[in-house]
Amino acid sequence: MKKVLCFFTLSFCAAFVFAQNVKPYVVDLNKFPAVNDDKTATFDKATKTVTVTANPKLQYGGNKGVYLWLNKIDISSYNIARVKYKAADFGFQFNFDYDDNNTLEWYEKATYCPTYLNEMIIPLDKKYKKLKGISFQGVYLPHQQFVIESVTFEKVANPVKTDIYLSDEPPVVDTATNVSIDANLDAWDFVKNIGAGLNYQIFEDYPQLLDIGVDIRPNMFSRPTKAQIHFMKESGLNAIRLQTNPGHGKILDKNYRLAPRFIKNIKQVVDWCIEEDMYVILCGPFAEYVTNDNFKKRMEWEDPHYAAYYVNEKDKKESERFLKAVWEQYAKAFNNSYDEHLIFEFFNEPSDMLHEHGWNPKDDCAVCKKDYAILNEYNQLLVDTIRSTGGNNANRFVLINGIWSKWETVTNKNFKMPKDKAKHKLIATYHDYSMGGSAAGDYTDFYKNSVKESIDKRFAALDKAFFSKHIPVLIGEVGQTRRTPILERIKWIKYLTAQASKPNRSCAAVLHNDNALVDDGHFFSGYYDSWKLKWYDKEFVDTLIYGIQGKEFPLSAEFIKKNEVKVESLAGKNLLQEPVVRTGKVNWDNNYKIRSDAFYLSTPPKYKIEFEIEKTGADPFLRFAYIDINYNWHDTYNTNMLKIMKVKGGVVAADGLIKVQSNTVILSIDENLATEFANGHAVFLNGQNIIIKSMKVVE
Repeated sequence: MKKVLCFFTLSFCAAFVFAQNVKPYVVDLNKFPAVNDDKTATFDKATKTVTVTANPKLQYGGNKGVYLWLNKIDISSYNIARVKYKAADFGFQFNFDYDDNNTLEWYEKATYCPTYLNEMIIPLDKKYKKLKGISFQGVYLPHQQFVIESVTFEKVANPVKTDIYLSDEPPVVDTATNVSIDANLDAWDFVKNIGAGLNYQIFEDYPQLLDIGVDIRPNMFSRPTKAQIHFMKESGLNAIRLQTNPGHGKILDKNYRLAPRFIKNIKQVVDWCIEEDMYVILCGPFAEYVTNDNFKKRMEWEDPHYAAYYVNEKDKKESERFLKAVWEQYAKAFNNSYDEHLIFEFFNEPSDMLHEHGWNPKDDCAVCKKDYAILNEYNQLLVDTIRSTGGNNANRFVLINGIWSKWETVTNKNFKMPKDKAKHKLIATYHDYSMGGSAAGDYTDFYKNSVKESIDKRFAALDKAFFSKHIPVLIGEVGQTRRTPILERIKWIKYLTAQASKPNRSCAAVLHNDNALVDDGHFFSGYYDSWKLKWYDKEFVDTLIYGIQGKEFPLSAEFIKKNEVKVESLAGKNLLQEPVVRTGKVNWDNNYKIRSDAFYLSTPPKYKIEFEIEKTGADPFLRFAYIDINYNWHDTYNTNMLKIMKVKGGVVAADGLIKVQSNTVILSIDENLATEFANGHAVFLNGQNIIIKSMKVVE
């Protein structure tokens, strides 16, 4: 045994001596170009500062940077790269460009260098003997700076990558006793005083393959500052909703121990808000990303830093362990230093993402009924968890969500408010996108009668489920894409807040603000620019702020005139962007969509739709359908639509398809059907062996 031990000792010493005998290769940073090819990044040789100013037209700015050509240097004598740097606000990517490395994925070449370290050791890939170059890239921000002090290639005895999760910091525990929460403070009166808030997503981490450790995730927002919070307060906001997602890279181990640095980052923003006398909603993890490909890869890799909860029976036990661990740590970190200005919200839009009805549960589905029961149990578990930590958390106000945070689910008979030892401290919450929300969804450009009716319907349900029982409601997210004309958005938010602020109701509302400053059609467009400390469409924001207080924000006559929406008649115009070609058998999922907004205020009370069609094969068929305001599907097969819609130039077959008999097919639309089209979500075209050349409204 002693001989074996001596052998390994001598071997290690020999390796150590060999490593020491290999002289490090020092990269000459002065050879970095002063500016990259597309002029989105520069390198200052005097200060060794990389400045990235990415393309502002891109949704996330891109990950531009500077590249240094190393002329395929031989790296076979080295086993690590050592990067020394300084990064103040956000970290950056260091990338190897190996010779003939086409088999590597981008995240296998890239290493994130976090702000809380100043040196990274990255092992070299043994498969490659030569290195074409290295690069330093920003991380999807419109502006970023960091300093590169040195880069060396070395031979070391133990080539291990720097563990960016390694931490010897103790858990964050709030031991103060300086403030208290009045046990007699009623949630009804409390919510009435909150007013309007902003959904601030700086801690909303999503799954990604680039491991950023416990840094604040770059997401197009600048790093949070005290000045930003002051700006929000000065703008009239009285609350901030902090979405957090600790399961995506902020966990230290399999026991779901949260990184102290992550908690401290949140705590700093909360403290700034409290200093401004603002309310803070601390919102817990998401469920929606469990189907994300990046998240699934993390699970395949058994990454201990990634976790989530599932609203289903199969994963219930582990989900409860995760949720309880997160909220025990949150509750211990945020307790007696915080009075009623800090509010807890257990999760964001909880849903069974692995079930077909995850986003839209059905009352007649056994799985959905079980999901309701499971979420009820999660809510009860977490109320009990935070109450058990005592102190101010014994009386902390708590927001309670239904499935997907929808008004339909929080008012559903299967939803149950949890029991609570504290009296009148629970607040129901839901998210309101009654005009559709993001440009990626079924948003509308108009404040239609159907939108008003939808708002009336949800408040009638909220009256019955909560207001009549002296339970307040906080609208945790409310928003609408800036693609919708601003006066239409203002009409909508004005009516919504007028309903919310009625004397027999207790409500507050939080504006959902996306991180997208440029509207590319896939997300909400941001109202708040954290880089420039400015608002976009401030009149809309002010209408919300005033409205939730039961007041009306005065719009100038000039503003109204400038933004008045004028709708031209559709009569005689082709509604198709291009010919709709459908060859072979009908593909029921391949529908051509026309948004219902096209028919709103642009058509007469009743009219005809005329199709010009070219038949391209045997059995040519046309399919015509629409989705109404309640998301119900209608076509000539499963509804009585034909009883009120006459067809000329074709015959309706048993499967609901219209057999095309002429080059012109005409549908007669009466007043009721015209109203359905205009107030609904979309009209759809499909077919078989036809080319739809045009679709026109004919008076």
